[in-house]
Amino acid sequence: MKNKINSLSLKIGLILLLIYFILYFNAIHEISSFIRLTGYIAFLFLFVNLSIYFANKKQIILVNVFITFTLILSVELVCFFLLSMPSGIKKDFSLPYLPEDHIARNIGDVPYSDSVYHKVLVNGNDTVFDVKNTVDHFNKRYTPGKDTLKKKHALFFGCSIAFGEGLEDDQTLAYRFQKESGEYNSYNFALSGHGTNHMLARLKFQNLTTQVSEKNGVAFYIFFWDHIFRSIGSMSRYCDWLSNAPYYEIKENHLVRNKMFKNGRYYTSKFYELIYQTNIVKYFKVDFPLKLNDSHIDLVCEMIKESKNEYQNQFGKNPFYVVLYPTYIEYTPEQFQLFKNCLTKKKIDYIDLNDFLKYSGEHTLGGDPHPNSKTNELLGKELLKRYLKR
Repeated sequence: MKNKINSLSLKIGLILLLIYFILYFNAIHEISSFIRLTGYIAFLFLFVNLSIYFANKKQIILVNVFITFTLILSVELVCFFLLSMPSGIKKDFSLPYLPEDHIARNIGDVPYSDSVYHKVLVNGNDTVFDVKNTVDHFNKRYTPGKDTLKKKHALFFGCSIAFGEGLEDDQTLAYRFQKESGEYNSYNFALSGHGTNHMLARLKFQNLTTQVSEKNGVAFYIFFWDHIFRSIGSMSRYCDWLSNAPYYEIKENHLVRNKMFKNGRYYTSKFYELIYQTNIVKYFKVDFPLKLNDSHIDLVCEMIKESKNEYQNQFGKNPFYVVLYPTYIEYTPEQFQLFKNCLTKKKIDYIDLNDFLKYSGEHTLGGDPHPNSKTNELLGKELLKRYLKR
């Protein structure tokens, strides 16, 4: 009788498992809460029955394995209910099929060249922004007002903050610096979602002297604390938007490029893809690596150092500065000091704007945390002032 019950239970589990896989593979973008629940119940049936089966066979190691699987899945199921049975996303992490010399194959996702993007963000009944972003022939943001009589350049690298997310072309930090200085033409190489690794990859891939007509000038890397997580490809950033991003690592005390995060560290990235939507990860807000350490900061600083070297290889001994942007991402004072110490150790100059203003709601677009035009105007003036004092 007991064997019949176990056999029936196993058959139920296998039928549920078959139903789950049929539903899963036919889902296009979303894995509904019903499909997920079906999968959890099916695997529970399977693991429990396999535990019993191997116990009868006295195969203790396999019994312990499937008991462990059962316990983990039970916690996963509890967290599923605690999170109110969320649906999942069916996401494709595969890399785009592109020619070897394509810019996106080398530096990651970029906007189309010679394009104008109309971006709108609505929060409830309020329009947070309704703007147009111009992208030039070299896949960088256009900065209006170039004056061919000016003899100096100011190159800006960074993420959405430097790019000017939610702002018009004449409201970015690069434009404000250009307007305030009177003698520099600004070039905005920053792009939303990018990190230190993207800056280095672009400098390695493109000869910027073909885009920048002035030989003399300065380069500014607008550093935002989240760039560290992006540049090391943490699980949350990788799974959200950075699978097709440049992967750098330290090997034998040297910085080396190893393809993209997706294919340069295949097993780590595959592990992230498998667990990032689990309820245990979501409920306990787990991210990998679990915390930043000295090696992560050293890796990012090494990328900055190599970016500086590449910039100076192309433009001569022009100054290169890391601009420490006032941040709203949490970090400890010890971590921030460690980062500054690392920059100093590697002979990288920086301008610390954290002491200039405490970033708050008045500096944002309202309904979006990115800096508004007034904030860029203030910081553009301060950046120029501090740079000229050097």
